[in-house]
Amino acid sequence: MHTKHKDIKSRIVKPITLVGLMGSGKSMLGKRLAKQLEMPFADSDKAIEEAAGLTISDIFDIAGDAKFREMEERIIAELVATGPLILATGGGAICSAKTAELLLKKSVVVWLQAAPETLMARIGTTATRPLLAGGDPLEKLHRLRLDRQKHYEKAHIYLNTDGLSGDKALVTLIEALDSFLPVK
Repeated sequence: MHTKHKDIKSRIVKPITLVGLMGSGKSMLGKRLAKQLEMPFADSDKAIEEAAGLTISDIFDIAGDAKFREMEERIIAELVATGPLILATGGGAICSAKTAELLLKKSVVVWLQAAPETLMARIGTTATRPLLAGGDPLEKLHRLRLDRQKHYEKAHIYLNTDGLSGDKALVTLIEALDSFLPVK
């Protein structure tokens, strides 16, 4: 591990939570950051699927949005309580007032931003994205961005990933954390 990365890791005393729309790179960047800093990684959507024994799409279909958000809040609270880790959340997690309050108090929240056109290109197929089903997916992404922006803006760090390769986004994220985290 680079000396700079050791220094940053030693200053991480609580989880680093990645928020943003689908396709913004939360899982991909989260895994890479966790590997770079030799820290655990968790994806709240994956943890919810494991706990429920169902896919996110099925949970939405069977139980609805409110029940899903309830499960999400509980799982995120459990993950955040485990100590420092890199956490990728579902795109709507921070839109729940209780989840937002928990994340902002108990973690460093990073908003990964990207234009809807960039997100669409990264997502590729919309088959596994219930929120994009039916109608124009790009139009839906524009609407989601407008609806969720006020929630994402609560984040401690903003990182625009438009036009950044995975490597460049990772370097930029590490630099942003370095600037944000208190110096020991």
